[in-house]
Amino acid sequence: MNIAELQRATAMKVIAAMETSGTDWCKDWTPKNGQPPTSISTGNAYSGINTLILGLTRMAKGWQSHEYGTFNAWRAKGYNVAEGQKATHIVWYSSGTRKVKNDDGTEENRSWRKAKTFPVFNAEQVADYSPADIGNVPEVTTKPNTAMDKLAGDVSANVRNVDLAQAFYVPSADYINMPAIDQFTSAEAYACTLGHELTHWTGHKSRLDRDLKDNYAIEELVAELGSAMLAASLGISPEPRDDHAKYLSNWIKDISDKPATIMSAAAKAQAATSYLLDAQATSQIGLAA
Repeated sequence: MNIAELQRATAMKVIAAMETSGTDWCKDWTPKNGQPPTSISTGNAYSGINTLILGLTRMAKGWQSHEYGTFNAWRAKGYNVAEGQKATHIVWYSSGTRKVKNDDGTEENRSWRKAKTFPVFNAEQVADYSPADIGNVPEVTTKPNTAMDKLAGDVSANVRNVDLAQAFYVPSADYINMPAIDQFTSAEAYACTLGHELTHWTGHKSRLDRDLKDNYAIEELVAELGSAMLAASLGISPEPRDDHAKYLSNWIKDISDKPATIMSAAAKAQAATSYLLDAQATSQIGLAA
């Protein structure tokens, strides 16, 4: 499977999930035990579009395990992929620089980036292997002081309760407005809505400098993916947003016309998630010093 085919396949999976699950689609593909898909070779969590690809597949298959590896990686661990199992294709990027000669005979270094796909298998597709994470599902957030609130505080996001009728981010004044937590159906729904607005917050010109106005529907997709990625990282089980549906048709149209849009949105969402979690880690190190 080449990159273009993977883009198209991923876009179609997102569209199918949106059409089937409606406003609940982001909840379905978030890891059930609060852990993002992880490589058994490196122990690191996958990022960007791979989080989305593996999450969607996990949703469709009903897998509980978050562990993934290539055929050879599982063999190196002493296990074999069960007969008849099909791999999930993800993306691997490499980059570097090379010298090129210009028309005038001068040389310069130019950067390059290359992408290729490779197949991985979930732990539940492996014979005689018992995933350690199955059955070890942590409790979801139930207190008003959610993990998302702590994240917002640690990164110094300005969260206000100016308008209790809606949640939004104001770039010009650089603040997030949130309704009261008791207005939500659950602490998880509140936390994930805050995660959505925190993702918008990262797009400010003083942070990741995303264009928050040019294509609002795509920015909403970035924010919703960012919310789900943050929820997975913080161990929060997301609930659907009530206002999610009104953007759904715009997202589906844009993704259908341009499959690479979902790749770009997932990369931006991952960048936002990394920005927030890295800023939180830096803050905690500062407090410990």
